[in-house]
Amino acid sequence: MAVVTLYMSDRDQSKTFSDKKEADNYDKMLELAENVSVWMERSIEGLNEKQTEAIGLLLASNKDKLLLALKGKPEQLLETEKAEAESGEKVTPISASV
Repeated sequence: MAVVTLYMSDRDQSKTFSDKKEADNYDKMLELAENVSVWMERSIEGLNEKQTEAIGLLLASNKDKLLLALKGKPEQLLETEKAEAESGEKVTPISASV
């Protein structure tokens, strides 16, 4: 019988990974999402907890795309979204209604 090492996320106990680096990166992404959510909650009136969590996760999970956009290539955000839609990946828009 083979032994398989699994790594568990510190912040999400339901997630396991076969690679330690993947687990660490996932934890870092969740930490960033949490901090962005708290920052937005403090900075923008009218957003509820669910909205700030969704926005925080969106920004944290797409930080590389966002960095490209902030460095002067805003079209990258839309091109990536378009490519995902064409490839059949589901793109979920976030509603900002209060």
